[in-house]
Amino acid sequence: MAIITISRGTKSGGRAVAECLAKGLGYPCVAREVLQEAAEALGASEAKVREKLTTPPGPWDVITRERHAYVVAVQSALASRCVGGNLIYHGLAGQFLLRDLQGVLRVRLVAPMPLRVQAIVGLHAHTTHEAAERFIRKLDRERRRWVRRMYGVDLTDTSLYELTINLESIALETACLMIGTLARRPPYETTDAMLARIDEFATTSRRHLQAIAGGGR
Repeated sequence: MAIITISRGTKSGGRAVAECLAKGLGYPCVAREVLQEAAEALGASEAKVREKLTTPPGPWDVITRERHAYVVAVQSALASRCVGGNLIYHGLAGQFLLRDLQGVLRVRLVAPMPLRVQAIVGLHAHTTHEAAERFIRKLDRERRRWVRRMYGVDLTDTSLYELTINLESIALETACLMIGTLARRPPYETTDAMLARIDEFATTSRRHLQAIAGGGR
């Protein structure tokens, strides 16, 4: 059927929608696994890889060879997971890591701040609503800065996605149904031509990583 990437802000329902889709479509659902594989490929920690994909360079910093290597490693790990088609990725920057691959269904989830705040407070009983909101806004700003520095676009630009869903007005189950229905339609179906493109993309990503890692970071 399809390769689906889910973009969302902090605590905006990405995991829940991804797991709902995985159950309904019978697809594997990955996020952290990709970071772990990228870390292994570079001989680095998962925390270091996550940092490079979430913390933007400072206003006067250049995008270093090291930072680029981490991004390429994650892209290569995700591309390898895509071989064979039928995958749901709800991790970091999927819509950008696979932007050169046609036929990917890119979804953006939007959730109201009170819902996001409550998700954090529910996990951390001693966190106040005010602190939770500050934390969310900080992470959102950092992710937008990171995407703008790395890719020159606004993370929230709806033209980057085939489907944007507002979870304030659309229930999670309905969102899952909407995405699943679209994933079954062209051009997201897994065809022989698409599988060939995915395989080529994965091979190119792997060679790119080997070239960077081999040249030192």
